[in-house]
Amino acid sequence: MRYVAPHWEVLMLALGSLVVMSATVPMLVALIQPMLDSVIAEKNLELMQMILLAIVGLFAVRGVAGHISTYAINWIGSRMAMDLRVEMFDKLLMLPACCYAGRPNAAVFSLITSGATRFAEAFTAVVTLLARDTFTIVGLLGWMFYLDWTLALVALSMASAIWLIMRLAGKRMQGIAREVGHTTDSLSNVLEKSIENYQVVKLYGAEGYEIERMRKQAERIHHAATRRTAMASLGVPLVQISIAVVMGFIVYVAAQHAFADKITVGGVASLAAGMVMLLEPVRRIAGMNESLQHSLSTADSVFSLLDHDIESDKGTIAIERARGELKFVHVSFCPDPQNGPDTTSEAGAGSRPGMGTYAPLRDITLTLQPGELVALVDSSSAKSTLTNLVPRFLNPTRGQILLDGHDLSSLTLGSLRANIALVSAGATEFTDTIAANIAFGAMSRATEGNITAAAQAAHASEFIRRMPHGLQTMIGEQGQKLSGDQRLRIAIARALLKDPPILLLDEKFDAVDPESAHYVDAALEAVTRGRTTLVIDPRLSTLRRADSVVLLEEGHIVDTGRHAELLVRNRTYAKFSQTLLKPEKVVALDYRRTSPEADQC
Repeated sequence: MRYVAPHWEVLMLALGSLVVMSATVPMLVALIQPMLDSVIAEKNLELMQMILLAIVGLFAVRGVAGHISTYAINWIGSRMAMDLRVEMFDKLLMLPACCYAGRPNAAVFSLITSGATRFAEAFTAVVTLLARDTFTIVGLLGWMFYLDWTLALVALSMASAIWLIMRLAGKRMQGIAREVGHTTDSLSNVLEKSIENYQVVKLYGAEGYEIERMRKQAERIHHAATRRTAMASLGVPLVQISIAVVMGFIVYVAAQHAFADKITVGGVASLAAGMVMLLEPVRRIAGMNESLQHSLSTADSVFSLLDHDIESDKGTIAIERARGELKFVHVSFCPDPQNGPDTTSEAGAGSRPGMGTYAPLRDITLTLQPGELVALVDSSSAKSTLTNLVPRFLNPTRGQILLDGHDLSSLTLGSLRANIALVSAGATEFTDTIAANIAFGAMSRATEGNITAAAQAAHASEFIRRMPHGLQTMIGEQGQKLSGDQRLRIAIARALLKDPPILLLDEKFDAVDPESAHYVDAALEAVTRGRTTLVIDPRLSTLRRADSVVLLEEGHIVDTGRHAELLVRNRTYAKFSQTLLKPEKVVALDYRRTSPEADQC
């Protein structure tokens, strides 16, 4: 109701139209009585013309009311789906960083794209059915009680009996459907395991045993499907028999009342028509529960996401531009809450599922002076854990991280993250214009001159000028595709435009085209100049110019120094450096169909 309340005027319009639409049904049924009693029996042509005009008018009103109600209720449903999508996406972006760890959750994406639509469709269907069919039933019963209350009671009992039969049959069908689903899952499991372990099946001569298991599961599905068919086919004759019995009884009672002049022939016909018209709305309401259950499960998933705990921000200090001094003081991080007494992330409950993807840290003590470039070297993902602690995507289990003397936990997330930029070639391209990608997050404040200057400083102008629409070229899906080094330079331009004092740089990107290598090197030199920079997966050129190289093993620091110093005194680091001395990737030019010589080549 919270999502419907803002649109209550449209809802009232829809409900009013549904009431008008429902009212036309008993009115049409009521016209049968004068049609038979006065028009046909007394040959009243003038009254016949009036009744025919009334029928045409009722159908016209019904059509207009139906159009208005359908449009209004579906408009509300569409707005509900839109509001739900926006709110779910907003909640998704507010979740703790550990909830994003690992592979993207396709179920969550499906929930936002299609789950909201199913939820809204369920709402529109339920409102339409309840409003239209309830008022139709009430109107028909009111007319039938007006004609003859005893016959109306008999008709009501008929509707109740049919509703009960359909409910019982529907519950039985649901039970059989669940059984079919479980049996199908068991069959799929047998099939999957047999194919996955075909070597064991063949070496141990178990083909016959597996075939027998498959046959038993197939038989179970066959028996369940047969029972479902039998139940479905049995429900129809039961309803028909019930209708025939009650109709016969009603005709008998109606005849007795007609003989006693308690009801006219037209009244009997009108009452019979009302009973027939009563069956369909009763059937729809009886079957509504089955379709509603699936929608309720979708609603449960939707609100489970909306009720998820968001990223906690307990900081109280809002800093302006920081100098960039970072200190790690005996910092430890334990991803497993069982391994330490104080491992509760500040993100709150529900933030633990993705923590296992982060490597632990043990007693890290490290100082980065303002403007210093520090390269992290590690064969595990501990270096990624360390850099995730800086913007408080993760919180340390023990120890402190200080920025210009302030504990990070005391700073507001907004002011902390305003001082940090990330450059990574892995996730930098959004489906938008190049200008919007560079000014990401600051589009309302950035001018075209600022964006152009950032692109030039990142040495991205040379390929942007070749784009069809320059800075306004769409990139990503359904747009221009960028190469790895182009994406990297866009990310560098974004960081340059933000101009933060702290930079997190991930150099784990594909080998760069030799023709673009000098552009990338110049762009990296520009973005790291004068900033406190933590580099993950550094290249050899970065190691050589780093102010300090930190060697990590199993989550703790084993050595620190400049590149040349570590080469001399640390054998592990020397071996690591040797792995970086590999030739750059060579660009293979495609000369096919350019010359006979090329074809021969």
